[in-house]
Amino acid sequence: MFRKNNMFKGLLFRLTSLNVLMITLSILISSFAIYQTACLLVESMGELDPGRQTQFESLLLQYLIVFSLLTISIGSLLHFYMTKNLIRPIRQLIHSTKQVKEGATPERVDYDSNNEVGELVDQYNDLLQQLETNNKLRKKMITDLSHEIRTPVQNLNGYLYALKNGDMAPTTEVTKSLFNESQRLKQLINQFDQLKDWDLIREESIIQKSKIDIANVIHQCIAVYQWNFENAEIPLDVKVEKCVIEIHEERIQQVINNLLDNALKYHEGQGSVQIKGVSHEQSYEFKIRSRGNEIPEPEHENIFKRYYRLQSSTSNESSGTGLGLAIVKEIIHKHNGKIGLNSTNHINEFWFSLPK
Repeated sequence: MFRKNNMFKGLLFRLTSLNVLMITLSILISSFAIYQTACLLVESMGELDPGRQTQFESLLLQYLIVFSLLTISIGSLLHFYMTKNLIRPIRQLIHSTKQVKEGATPERVDYDSNNEVGELVDQYNDLLQQLETNNKLRKKMITDLSHEIRTPVQNLNGYLYALKNGDMAPTTEVTKSLFNESQRLKQLINQFDQLKDWDLIREESIIQKSKIDIANVIHQCIAVYQWNFENAEIPLDVKVEKCVIEIHEERIQQVINNLLDNALKYHEGQGSVQIKGVSHEQSYEFKIRSRGNEIPEPEHENIFKRYYRLQSSTSNESSGTGLGLAIVKEIIHKHNGKIGLNSTNHINEFWFSLPK
């Protein structure tokens, strides 16, 4: 800490020293020029005898020295004061970032200016606000999930304890209840995994790409969810064109699975879920369309932000982490692709396109 503080004190000293040196050189050169010029002019006029000429030159030199020292001192003090004020927000930034590193929540850096330092401070303050918001959402999400996970665990424990003691017969209804609770528990654990997956994907460089027929990837994902859709009595309308493109197969499977899972969860009505894969000249486009609550236009970008969950959702508030679509967007962007949502007349269509 002492060394870092001294670093900026040294920076202030070096900036001031450099400025003093430049001012001093400029004034000395100017004073020398003025002195020589004045002496030559007076000498050329021939109105002074040698004694008075020497006295004039001596007096002029004294005045130039005094005024030069005065100018250098005033200029140096002004530069020191102005540089100190300029470096002050940088010192505050150093102190604030150290607090962040230690896990504390620092105060916003107070600096009001339109220069580059002011812009840096504004960006840093916005970053602090975003970090604080994300930390609050993360803590709330973990609290919600921890609370939700207790219920299926307690139910499973109660059922198993009753079966163990013979207080309950292993009927089909009991088995179904146990299965439902285990599925609920599995879903909650998967949501915890999304937290880890988000950090992994953010730091990951997708370099393990290979030439793959994306139609096969899509059909494999649909096959995994086929039974779930049939069990929910939701028909699937699949029209997928073949196309060989370079992708990270596992990550694209993750994207498609997430979109299928959302369609399964939030589909309403009797209509089918439509899945299309269209090969264009420069890209491949995947679309999944389902009927459900219409998503307002202002929310179309927000739903792809991490920890964001629609307030109008009819599902339980803790049914998701708000990371699924954020992960999808991150994966697509790492493939240099695009992703979006079209929502109208209670039809929601998620789409993404990948370059060929």
